[in-house]
Amino acid sequence: MVPVRLARWWSRQFTDAWQDKKHQKKVAAEFIGTLLFTFLAGAAAVNAESSGLVTGALGGGLAFAVMVYATAGDNGSGGKLNPAITAGLLITGRCDRITAAWEMLAQFVGGLVGGILLKISIPHTDMTVPLLAMGGPSTNHPLSTFIWEYMATAFLVLTVFATVVDKQSRHADSGVKVTLPAPFAPLAIGLAVVVGSFAAGPFTGGAMNPARALGPAIAFWNFKNIWVYILATFMGGMSGAVIYENLFLEMQPPEPLEASEASV
Repeated sequence: MVPVRLARWWSRQFTDAWQDKKHQKKVAAEFIGTLLFTFLAGAAAVNAESSGLVTGALGGGLAFAVMVYATAGDNGSGGKLNPAITAGLLITGRCDRITAAWEMLAQFVGGLVGGILLKISIPHTDMTVPLLAMGGPSTNHPLSTFIWEYMATAFLVLTVFATVVDKQSRHADSGVKVTLPAPFAPLAIGLAVVVGSFAAGPFTGGAMNPARALGPAIAFWNFKNIWVYILATFMGGMSGAVIYENLFLEMQPPEPLEASEASV
């Protein structure tokens, strides 16, 4: 009976959250942002097959930066656009479970729709080779794929926490201001995607995003090592969040959740 009651409670909380118009905007922003990012970054990765890694890395990174800018305002969601980032915020107590669940659902559906649109747009492209729309599928050994995706995603989420979550300069005593002003945070996050793509791209395609990996994988029906991508990106994202949270944010605890959220 306990699992049934818990399932009903979750269902009620999940449904009630949808009645909030502000929450609806957040979900819509995550869906649209992830859809456009997956489509545009995937297209850039496809073009990289003929024009080189620079096209894929810069295309993906700039697409992510622009979409973060577009969805991070008061009418948006904060511009996460990546289940690994949402998971990192959740595990550190900076996002409640219901919001995280809705956002991840929107991100994965957005990634799927973006992958489908990409497939429709380039029906004659051979998507069975590595380093294309989904940040793979890599034919490398699963362990190699895991390490690259784990490290690149941890680097990305660490950058998110350093530029968005961290509100204080960590070197104030030395007179050096490290923390970026908020308007520049999306650019830094986009550059983290660029760097991760340059580093991991030749080996895995540099997904750094479970939704970007899974959506096109379903659309193109190619699941080579997909479980590695999903596991590595989620674990990398949560690791980056936990590391930064515990090393640098001990004086900046998460804001208290509402009573209904705290009991989730």
